[in-house]
This record gives sequence, C-alpha cells and structure tokens, in this order.
Amino acid sequence: MIPIAPPVQNPIQNEPPAIVYRMEVTQSAFWMKHTDVFPKESASIFWTRERQFMQLTESTRKAKAFEKGWDGYDASAPNDTSVTRTLEVLSRVRDSKLSPYSVLPSADGGVGISFRGSANKRAVLELLNDGTSSYILYGKGHPIESSEFNSNTDLPRIFQRLEEYL
Repeated sequence: MIPIAPPVQNPIQNEPPAIVYRMEVTQSAFWMKHTDVFPKESASIFWTRERQFMQLTESTRKAKAFEKGWDGYDASAPNDTSVTRTLEVLSRVRDSKLSPYSVLPSADGGVGISFRGSANKRAVLELLNDGTSSYILYGKGHPIESSEFNSNTDLPRIFQRLEEYL
C-alpha cells in the first residue's frame, strides 16, 4: 500500500507534505510508474514543480532513443554518459531556484537543459557525449556569454550565474 499524505489545510503550500519530504523522483522508477499518487490539479508550488521535474526526467531518459542523424545533419544521439550526467544535473537543479522548461538532445551530441527568463533571456546547459559541459546565455536570440564548465565541481557557480542572468 502506498502511503498518501492527508489533505493539506493550505492548498498553496511551498513545502511537501511530511510523508513525501525529499523523495527522489528523478531516481525512482517506482514514482515514475505511479504518478497517480500525485495530485492531478493543484495550486501547490511543490506539486507543480514535482510534476515539472518528472516530465523533464522522462524527457531525458527518452533522449537515448534518438538515432545518429536525428536532426537531419548527422548529429550524434545522446549516449548513456550524457543522459546519466543530465539526470544528475537535473537532480541538483531541482534543489536550486532555477526552473528548466525543456530537456532535448543537443546537435553537438549530448543533452541540453533549457531555461527562460524575463525579457527574452534564455540559457542552455549542454552535457555532451564526450564528457564536456558548457553553458550559453542568450538575449533576443543572440549569444551573450558562453563557457565550458566541470559538471562535477562548477555547478554552484553556474547556477548562481544563471540565476543572476535570468
């Protein structure tokens, strides 16, 4: 039997019910298969964010199904390394203030995590098949800043930079 938290008095809560606090949706196949235990419609910021990250996690896992040339220009499909690293980064993003809106294969071979901000500001984190990682900041469609980073050690700095920019 799956424990379900009792109804919450305040529907606009920022914290999860105590019974599900800090569950690792991104790593648990059980929760991916049993999404029916999540509220369908909710004004809860917590449940809205959980649904968002479940969808992003599923998109990341599906990226492995792409084949070489998926973009019509001979792009490499994401490999297990880039997908695993993307799932790890998403797990860390989930604990930050950032809210990605999509996860898609990268034309450079790997996976990209996209973010939107105000005034047409955009950012993309790319985790490539060869183990390199980079970010790019856009403004009105034009690159403003880009750099490689180490996804094992530099994420706090990169997240701070994205939060400042977006």
